[in-house]
Amino acid sequence: MFGSSFNLRTNRPKSRASVVALLPLLVAVLPGCGGGGSNGGSGFDPGAGGDDGVGGSGDVPFDCPAGDPGEMVAVPAGDFMMGCNSAVDRECAEDETPGRTVSLSAFSIGKTEVTQEAYAACVLAGACEKPTCTWNCAEPGMPAGCLTRGQAESYCQFIGARLPTEAEWEKAARGTDGRKFPWGNQQPDCNLANFQGCDSRATAVTAHGAGASPYGLLDMAGNMVEIVADWYEAKYYSAAPDADPKGPETGKRFVGRGGGWQSAAFWQRASVRDWYDLTDAGTSFGFRCAQ
Repeated sequence: MFGSSFNLRTNRPKSRASVVALLPLLVAVLPGCGGGGSNGGSGFDPGAGGDDGVGGSGDVPFDCPAGDPGEMVAVPAGDFMMGCNSAVDRECAEDETPGRTVSLSAFSIGKTEVTQEAYAACVLAGACEKPTCTWNCAEPGMPAGCLTRGQAESYCQFIGARLPTEAEWEKAARGTDGRKFPWGNQQPDCNLANFQGCDSRATAVTAHGAGASPYGLLDMAGNMVEIVADWYEAKYYSAAPDADPKGPETGKRFVGRGGGWQSAAFWQRASVRDWYDLTDAGTSFGFRCAQ
């Protein structure tokens, strides 16, 4: 659609103005939760669809029941390999290097992506804004999408948590053995993850138990691209601390992790990184919280 306006490394538009100009023509409805989306070509990891949904919740209908925030899983303190592991992965991009040993303090992280019902509790309490697209909450356990980074932060604060750092997210996804994917080094299939060519929509957050990470976390690859706390800097790994890194102190774009339901296999790798703008709120764009 956008021809030469795309960066071939990320499939990201060089000029966001060309995308924003098309927004009035797009209907942002969360796939699997009320209808079809139009997020396939607009960027970054092309499965995130970060541009559709830009512009705030406005008069978007919202009629969803409240639910609980779900289970947190403890991840013990210790070392893990962060970034490209060239011993098992020949696809690593430059911003995933150098691979190195990182030491993290103990933390807890959501076993699943935040669900619509969990986020609805925050909306109904008046602590969170409505999503930027219409949800159909008749189907339980669906991931919350069409939310900006600010909305994700508000929800995590509401439950006494925060967004995970990029390092925490990666350790939770791959464990300590440097594996390529959450389940190991085997290429993804539709039993392990919901990605491009599988369900063609978001699925319930417990639907892919076979693809669980070493700590039992679900959908650390596939279903929704996940918002993390760090600002994005392509060369950050070269100067990052080896203990509890928290990303650059300032930035304009933040990191997204894990591939979405429209994302190709490349984007399901545990070390892959991409960047998003603060206004992005795509239909395949979700999150989980940490403590």
